[in-house]
Order: sequence, then structure tokens, then C-alpha cells
Amino acid sequence: KKISDTICKYLAVEGYISIQANTGLEALTKFKDSKPDLIILDIMLPDMDGIEVCEKIRFMSHVPIIFLTARSDEVDRLIGFAKGADDYVCKPFNPNELIARVKAVIRRSHPEPEKNTLSHGPVKLIINQHSVKINGLEVPLTQIEFNILRTLMTNPHQVFSREELLTACQGTYSESYERTIDFHIKNLRKKINLSEKENFIKTIYGAGYKFLSS
Repeated sequence: KKISDTICKYLAVEGYISIQANTGLEALTKFKDSKPDLIILDIMLPDMDGIEVCEKIRFMSHVPIIFLTARSDEVDRLIGFAKGADDYVCKPFNPNELIARVKAVIRRSHPEPEKNTLSHGPVKLIINQHSVKINGLEVPLTQIEFNILRTLMTNPHQVFSREELLTACQGTYSESYERTIDFHIKNLRKKINLSEKENFIKTIYGAGYKFLSS
């Protein structure tokens, strides 16, 4: 209970709401009532061990489970993962490390949906409409040009190599086609740049290209 209280205090600081249970049966009851987004489950419980609790939960849900235990043997860890654990933290542990694991597991289990609209300055890309507008005016792009621009705008200021852009826009990479990216970038610039002084796509010599959002 003391460890559980400490964990809940750390979780509260990060904005999480915690529900505590001190036995396996209590955990199962509270799980059914509250339907949490994640479970931190100690293996050593007074009535049934955490492995059994995990098995019972897995019959009902795919909720992420992090095992907390003093048993650090590799066989125990493998059993835990086989029963459905998403991560494993051994005692003694740093509470901050546990919180970092919690955040990572939640990110993996609840990925953010991809944005349908990407806007940077006057450039607006609408994915489901396959549309690109500059200051509200439609700009016709080829499929490859659209895919290149989408990749660059999804991660503005990140440098993408020719290989990465070719793979993103075609799904495959071939060294013989690598330089075709330069051709597509050239055409793309002509279509989206509002003036000769303006250049949304910057060349990083020896590295690739990046989109300048501002």
C-alpha cells in the first residue's frame, strides 16, 4: 500500500487520476467499474498473483498493463509478457522512470490520429480531399508532388533525405530513381512559391530537403 500511495502521488502530479486496489479481487472489481486507460499491476498480491489478475483482465480487455515486481529473473519477465503485459518494472525502481514508462505505453496504445489538414503560412494541405491551396487558391499537384509536400509539411523543419522522400511518396526506394526527387521538388516549388524570393522548401546540401513553416 505504501508503494501504491507513492505511485499515485507521482501520477497525480502528471495529471493522471488513479484508482487503487490492494488485492487481486479488488483490482478486478474496480477494473470492471472504472475501465481505466492503463493498469500498474504488482505481481505479489495477497490473494492471487498479478499474473492471474492479468490473465483474467485479458479475457475482458486489451488495456495496457505494466507489471511491477521484485522478481527480476528473465523467465518471470517472459512469463509476464506472454500473459499480456505491455511493460515490466522491477523493484526497487525510480518513480520518475515508472511515470516515463506510463507515458510511453499510453502513447503507443492511444496514438494521436493523423491530422487531416496541414497549414503552414499561406500553404494549406487537405489530405482527404487531396487538395493544396495557397492563400485559398487551389494548386494542382501530381500524386508524387502531393505525397512529397505532405511528408515535408507533416514534420516542418525536419530534414528528409532523397531516399526518405522517395520511399514516402512511392512506398519503395531505388537508387536509380533517387535524383528524380530533385525534379519533383523543382516542379513543386514552381507551383507553391508565391514569388521568386519565397521558398517554402529549402535544400540542405548533402542532406536533403525540409519545409520552412515560417
